[in-house]
Amino acid sequence: MFKIKKIIYTLSLIGFIGNAPIINASEDTISQWTYNYFKRIHNYMEMERFEDAGRELETLANRYFKNERSYERALINQLYGQFYMIQGDFYSAIPWFEKAVQFGYLNLPGEIQTRSNLAAAYFQAGRYDDVIKTLLMTQEMGMKRGIDLSASNFVMLGMAYYQLNDIQPAYKYISKGNDVSEKLNEDWLQYEFGLAVKLKKYNEAIEVGQFLIFVNPDKSTYWKQLSGVYYGGNNEDQSLAGLELAFEKGAMEKEVDFLNLSKYFLYKDLPTKAIKVLNFGFENKKIKIDKKNLDLLADAYFLSKDREEGINTLIKSLDIEADSKTSYKIARFAFEAENWDMAIKYFNRAKSEKWNDVPGRIDLLTGIAYFEKDQFNDALKYMEIAINYDESKSAAEGWIQYIKQSMGA
Repeated sequence: MFKIKKIIYTLSLIGFIGNAPIINASEDTISQWTYNYFKRIHNYMEMERFEDAGRELETLANRYFKNERSYERALINQLYGQFYMIQGDFYSAIPWFEKAVQFGYLNLPGEIQTRSNLAAAYFQAGRYDDVIKTLLMTQEMGMKRGIDLSASNFVMLGMAYYQLNDIQPAYKYISKGNDVSEKLNEDWLQYEFGLAVKLKKYNEAIEVGQFLIFVNPDKSTYWKQLSGVYYGGNNEDQSLAGLELAFEKGAMEKEVDFLNLSKYFLYKDLPTKAIKVLNFGFENKKIKIDKKNLDLLADAYFLSKDREEGINTLIKSLDIEADSKTSYKIARFAFEAENWDMAIKYFNRAKSEKWNDVPGRIDLLTGIAYFEKDQFNDALKYMEIAINYDESKSAAEGWIQYIKQSMGA
């Protein structure tokens, strides 16, 4: 189903170079000589001079700080693990990362980064139970200081469960990764979509499928997958094939037939025909203009790649019935399109309608939107709200620092 090994290798390198011990240790915590030694090895690794880095590491590990119960030795073990991991030698990296965290001498950021890399190495080695155990332990450690797993670690955790054929938690954590990610990630959305269908969570699959279409509207597979979800995989060809002829002949009267025909067209990847049927039904009072039917028309517009009409139709749907999920969906599409005013408007509306699937998420994204509008004070106001929630605390802290720097500049 997934190209998991390749994806996990990519995840393991996100934020990897630059997180060597020289970053997690400072001249205030280790001697100047030790600091310079680590820095030299780190530079060799950045330049991919692995022979030089390996020679220096071997000297450092065999001559100095041999006591495993010391901060410096933990840093050496961490750096040795990174040395192997960056070269793709995950099996050799594992024992060094394990020793680095064995006695708890690393500071919290270093501990979390090392355990994340250890989990990625376990994944490459097919040790999925150890991946799960390591990441759940990392989450427990971090949450004591208000630091949750990163989006990429949630996805890795979900993939580990999937490899063990434990589908429900696999879906839970991959979905969580997408929820807390600041950008739509096509690969991750594909995983969530596939698992939602497997679990017969068709409403969730439809929502994720719409995001996939927004990310890559030119990929025909997404249109076909989404249209197939509407009937939950059932084949309706025989019972509905005659409806199109009845519609063209003007012989169709019942609302249920108009709706079934439009869904049939969506299932057959013919969204333009579905739009025609639905608009005809609305204009001729064959179809009730209610939220459910307008949402169906919006789906058809999105499938036809007409995003503007899709969003406009969702706005009409909201005029009929308030719905936090619809407001949030509009806001996310607007955010990705960099329509900051619309994003702010509908994020605020979703919040007022009690959308809280990911606490702090709306405040974080609203703050980013204000930042993009150069309205720094408003951006800070929302970040100060987002920082109060575990799910958005870490990201909000980074944004607050960045916004204040921008204001100073």
